[in-house]
Amino acid sequence: MTGSNVVVAKQSGGSKPNVAWQVFRPMQANTLAWSEEYGIYASTSDVVNGAKLSQLSNVPIGAAMSKLYTLETSAVISGPASGGQANAFALQNLYDKPYMTVGLYQDATVNGTEIAGNATSAAAVIKASTAYMTPYTTVYIWIQSDVVSNSVVTTVTSPMTQLKYGAGINTFSVQYDSDSGKFINSGKAKQIEGSILYLEADL
Repeated sequence: MTGSNVVVAKQSGGSKPNVAWQVFRPMQANTLAWSEEYGIYASTSDVVNGAKLSQLSNVPIGAAMSKLYTLETSAVISGPASGGQANAFALQNLYDKPYMTVGLYQDATVNGTEIAGNATSAAAVIKASTAYMTPYTTVYIWIQSDVVSNSVVTTVTSPMTQLKYGAGINTFSVQYDSDSGKFINSGKAKQIEGSILYLEADL
């Protein structure tokens, strides 16, 4: 893994991710921890590979599900109000621009350092439309050198490993396997290059 970073992303919209949530240089032992709480953001950034997702406005972590928030013409997000969708976050876009990029963001702790506000999803939403965003607990990890945290990633250059949290599973301990180019159970890895990655979710 010389010169490469670990990229961690969350499943988005029922499909593979398009945002690099956490990116870090691997050490001998690595820990990533988070709670399943989200904020909602709106950005003028385009959903193109490499774009950094700067927030124009946001709803703080702990946003309410099944409720409706509104991005007003002033760029302030109001709400929550009734009119949402069950088991989803909702944001209506009234901002005076043809479209806005909206999504969820989530805090995490990477190797003991708190990382706040990195996006987990991004989608273009035209004016007067409403985005419905369902959070997923499935995590993807892979190795790549040209990706940074909190940015759009649509070009993935190595195999992704899918880790499914939930149903009583809230931790994974994996290592990089040079044969497959993927992360596998740390007790079963062969020809290891690199380090242990311990991922813990507070579900």
